[in-house]
Amino acid sequence: MNQKQYIRLSIVLAVPTLAFSLYLGQQDVIHERGQFVQCSVSEANCSAMINTSTQVLHKQLRYFVYPTDRLLGLYNIDIPMKISFETIDGEMLDVSSLVDSKMLETNSCYIWSNKDVYCEYEDMRRILPYLLTRGRIEFINPEDEIAFNNIVEEGESYFEDYTLHRIFEGFGLFFIFATPYLIFSWLVHFVIYGARISSEKKRPYQ
Repeated sequence: MNQKQYIRLSIVLAVPTLAFSLYLGQQDVIHERGQFVQCSVSEANCSAMINTSTQVLHKQLRYFVYPTDRLLGLYNIDIPMKISFETIDGEMLDVSSLVDSKMLETNSCYIWSNKDVYCEYEDMRRILPYLLTRGRIEFINPEDEIAFNNIVEEGESYFEDYTLHRIFEGFGLFFIFATPYLIFSWLVHFVIYGARISSEKKRPYQ
C-alpha cells in the first residue's frame, strides 16, 4: 500500500466513523444528559438537579421545556385559577370547583407556555367520568400570572447548554474508534513494507 492508497482508505473509513461518533455524542452514551430543575412557586425559588432521574418529578406540575431532556417541575402551587377540561362531547367544562392548582401538582400533570394542561386519563376519570385529558388554566389575578411566569423564567435559566460538550464528546469517540485502526494499519504496513509509508518511486532510466 502506497501513501495515496493509505490516505484514500483512511478518508473512506474516517468520514462515516466521524458521522457515527458525532451521532453517538448526541445520545446518552457517556453519561445521562437529563437536567431537572424544580421550583417552589409559593416560595419563589428554584434549585437545579443535574443528571437526575425523571422519577423525582412525581407529584409536581411538569412545565414543558425544549429539548425534551430538560424537565422543569413546579411545586407548592397555591394560586387561585380557573381550570377547564375538555369533555367527551368536545366542550370545555369549568371544573374549578373540583380541581385546583394543588391537584394539578399532585397528579403530575403537564403545562405548556400557553397555559394548556394535560393530565393522565385515569386521573381525570376519578374526578368526573366524562372528562378527557386536555385542559387549560386561567389566572384569576394578573399579578399571580406575572409571578408564575417569572418563576418559570428563573427555572429555565438554570438549564445548561450541552451542545459544545456533545460535539467534543463526539470527537472524543471518533479518536477512540480511529486509534485502533491507525495502530493496526501501521503495524501491517510495518510488517510488509517497513516503518515508512511513502509513495513508490520510479527507478530512473539507465
